[in-house]
Amino acid sequence: MRLFSISEAEYYTSSFGGSGGVSQRSLTAFCKACILPNRIRTLSEGTTIFDQYRDCLLRDVERSLFVSASHYRRALDLMTCSAAPWAHVTLYYGNWHVAHALLGLFGCAVVSDRVIDVCKGRPGGQVLRIRGIGTKPGQAYTTYRGSHRRFWDLFYQAFQGARATFPSGFWSVLTPISGDPLWQIARRNDINYDLHSSIQLAQDFDLRFACGAFPACLPSVMNTQYKVFELLLEMSFYYAQSFGIATDALDGIRGHSPLRAKIRELIYNEKASGLVRRTRKAVVT
Repeated sequence: MRLFSISEAEYYTSSFGGSGGVSQRSLTAFCKACILPNRIRTLSEGTTIFDQYRDCLLRDVERSLFVSASHYRRALDLMTCSAAPWAHVTLYYGNWHVAHALLGLFGCAVVSDRVIDVCKGRPGGQVLRIRGIGTKPGQAYTTYRGSHRRFWDLFYQAFQGARATFPSGFWSVLTPISGDPLWQIARRNDINYDLHSSIQLAQDFDLRFACGAFPACLPSVMNTQYKVFELLLEMSFYYAQSFGIATDALDGIRGHSPLRAKIRELIYNEKASGLVRRTRKAVVT
């Protein structure tokens, strides 16, 4: 995938127009309704379909940033022995969402079996292209199957050539962990679906965890996942703020406040509902 440069991305993301209709829904819904039936291969600046797609993508970016911030915050609540496996899985999915947001900030998206990326980046004449995913000529190349495997391979490919244009402090999260684009998925699957591995992680967490030494005290795979997610989150929010991302995607949740205000109010300041006392705890205790 080809990304916009930083200046091209800033230009692209600065023109949210508030298109209505299907542009207010997901990228998948937009592609199914507007792109695939019409067999559209390119989206050119100055056309209605380009503006509608851009609005849809920027809304999706803001949603992804909000959800990833929520996962980051809620993973901290799960830092207990019994919940440690789910904390790791939560960190993975937070990183999944924020990686989608970062791609969107630079003009790219992976939507089902399609990639939408940059054909021409010059402001005033920007063009996006829609391609299939696979190994055939002209497709976004990957040999992997499965949506998560394909996504991470394409994500790392996209940033490989552009890595040097970003601050060096971000380079580590733009490179596959241990050279393996599937590292995160393999660890998530192992912990999420293999209960022996899940309980082993809980045991390791119980032996190692010390609040004053966080996050270094986390079991090794969990520590790696946490650090990768935190840095990618920092990078994505840095560019979202730098570009001035502002859409109406979250207006249905308590009004029209900006993304950061919603994160403070709904993720960091909102208290839990205290439902434990309302459940049949005696059944399990």
